[in-house]
Amino acid sequence: MKKLVIILSISTLFTLSCIFTAFAQKQTVKEPNVSGSFYPADAIILSSMIEDLLGKAEPFITKAHIWGMIAPHAGYIYSGSIAAKAYKSIYKKNYSTVIILAPSHYHNLKKAAVYKDGIFKTPLGQVSVDSDFTKKLLKNSLYFEYKPRVFEKEHSIEVQLPFLQKSLNNFSIVPIIIFKNSYSYYDSIADILAALISDREDVLLIASSDMSHFHSQEKANLIDRNTLSFISSNDSAALFDNLKTGDCELCGDAAVITLMLTMKKIKAEHRQILDYSTSADTTNSSPERVVGYSSVIYSKALNEKTNIIPKRSKDMLTYTQKSELLAMARKSIKDYLKSGERQTIKTDDPLFLEKRGAFVTLSKNGMLRGCIGRIVSDIPLIRVIRDMAIEAATSDPRFPAVSEQELESLDLEISVMSPIEEITDISKIKVGTHGIIIRKEYHSGLLLPQVATEYGWNTEQFLEQTCVKAGLNRDEWKKGAKIFIFSAEVFKELD
Repeated sequence: MKKLVIILSISTLFTLSCIFTAFAQKQTVKEPNVSGSFYPADAIILSSMIEDLLGKAEPFITKAHIWGMIAPHAGYIYSGSIAAKAYKSIYKKNYSTVIILAPSHYHNLKKAAVYKDGIFKTPLGQVSVDSDFTKKLLKNSLYFEYKPRVFEKEHSIEVQLPFLQKSLNNFSIVPIIIFKNSYSYYDSIADILAALISDREDVLLIASSDMSHFHSQEKANLIDRNTLSFISSNDSAALFDNLKTGDCELCGDAAVITLMLTMKKIKAEHRQILDYSTSADTTNSSPERVVGYSSVIYSKALNEKTNIIPKRSKDMLTYTQKSELLAMARKSIKDYLKSGERQTIKTDDPLFLEKRGAFVTLSKNGMLRGCIGRIVSDIPLIRVIRDMAIEAATSDPRFPAVSEQELESLDLEISVMSPIEEITDISKIKVGTHGIIIRKEYHSGLLLPQVATEYGWNTEQFLEQTCVKAGLNRDEWKKGAKIFIFSAEVFKELD
């Protein structure tokens, strides 16, 4: 009789355990809430759509390990092709945990909300939450809290999941919703994340973010270009400041800044901006009210030669165009050093035929080796770059001419110029975005935007150094000298 009681008790406990487990699992399932609107609800159609987007995405091939990325979270018809560029770069790589930092569109949060366990469902199946990882985060109760209701209606994490399901195998996720806060708060979150992932190459960190919202195409391009310049230079502090002033916009600003800080702490500081477009570009919709999208990856030991910002806007250069200009500039120098002649360059690219100024900079072991350029031009851009490359190598009076043997050891950078603008209010100068020209009487000096960033100058120091470049006293910018600003698309070769 006692044995029977024991058997029944075990059986009863097992049954109750199963019931409790099923109940617990039911309570921790996150059902999809934007399938059928942001992306197809039918699994076959959704699978086919993502496969098509990934198939059309230009592959970015690198031997470096990718630690992080920025991907948009809009409906797939708007941003799917941009997101696909990021996911193509990690396609079938080995990640066991994917941390997704995303904004909330419905809740104001003082702490980052973590979905601590259970599963997220999409039409393509289930994705488990890495509960071991979330437990470690939730121990830092000053910064993280468990708030499942924050995730109920949110799409910024959900739209990343089908792409992950088609790109990776056997992974779990760490869903984190992070809201606007102080820069020091983001830095503290990044400290915690960096400590947890710095020795784990099986972890990928994603910032889910769109860019500017509901401006004209022209204004969106201007704002997004400014934002991408700070992302490209990895200047999270400047991005944070410009987001406050409205000169930059990100839907997932907290996520992006936290990602940037985390990548810096784990030394995954090579950035590659893979693509940028607006909703007008991707859907041929009205250019009067658009949303911007970009895809970015972060890696260590980037081996590719070009680190460039591809954009589709009519006044911006694409990845392919920048690669072609870099290759053409190097070949022009090589051909000239061999033959003493400037080779004829043929092109049918209309942007290359625009009359735009450009600078070509040569460096060796991080030190300047030559820099020549033109702010404005009456000849096509492609000819300007050819000529300035040759001049930088052979005619910079500060340096001896480059030899044919030395050329292979030099790194090459190109800056394509915008029109110049005279200013009287120095608050218009955005360090890291604008270059400066100082003119007074017969004196004239110019410094490119990247120079101020490299030396860590503030606005006044930048003005003073430009005066010095012009052969003037440092404070002449206060005493009647004319001040001009310009911006530049800067792209370079990396080791």
